[in-house]
Amino acid sequence: MSKFKRYIFFGIVGVVLILAFSLHVAPATHPEVGYTAPDFTLQTLSGKTVTLSDLRGKPVYLNFWASWCPPCQAEIPEIEKFYQTYNPNVTVLAVNLTTQDKMTDIENIINQDKVTFPVLLDRSNTSSVADLYQVDGIPASFFIDKNGIIRDQVVGGMTYAMMQTSIGKTNY
Repeated sequence: MSKFKRYIFFGIVGVVLILAFSLHVAPATHPEVGYTAPDFTLQTLSGKTVTLSDLRGKPVYLNFWASWCPPCQAEIPEIEKFYQTYNPNVTVLAVNLTTQDKMTDIENIINQDKVTFPVLLDRSNTSSVADLYQVDGIPASFFIDKNGIIRDQVVGGMTYAMMQTSIGKTNY
């Protein structure tokens, strides 16, 4: 084989390897089904710290909401029903977009609907968990399996039956 053909051959092989490697390990540009859920740490209303990766070993239902959002308000009793049915086999985390909300309004909804599932406060204006998950509309829900992989994602209000269907995709 001539030198020129060898250079062409190895050049093509190199390009193919680079493309194959970059396609294989390229991370998702945003959280999507089939990819690892981005990790975060937030505090509950009572000040307890919760880190998503610490919950590996069982599925997580992660919901983003705000008190001023009518579909979110309608969904809260459905989430409570889901929590009462699936706890402790599934972790439920409701992330409030606290920078867009008032603490008194959050607490009023929690008390009014007798919420017992953990409500996390997303207080950051610069590196919020909602931004990390690229939440553009609320409510937004992510169903994460026991290995930390997103198995379903829903934007908009959900019913209890819809939640059951989505959690089933995690093989809990």
